[in-house]
Amino acid sequence: MTSMTIGRGGEVTLPTEMQERYGLKPETPVRLIETRDGILLIPLTDAPMSAELALELKEWQAIGTDAWAQFPYEDGERTRAIFTG
Repeated sequence: MTSMTIGRGGEVTLPTEMQERYGLKPETPVRLIETRDGILLIPLTDAPMSAELALELKEWQAIGTDAWAQFPYEDGERTRAIFTG
């Protein structure tokens, strides 16, 4: 687990390893989704997903529809489309 501090301008600097894992480069657009327990950050790129991340997403999706309760602040249909294609 990594801890960070929000900068004076509200910026967050992700660790280099995390930036590389998710293909985050300067000026990468992202989507923020408020969940019950925090904030989900989704990179909005056309880059293909790594096999490791695809497996992680598949495992997360296998949790089932109960997992959608974690996203009370989003339009369910729109959010669902991000995760299910």
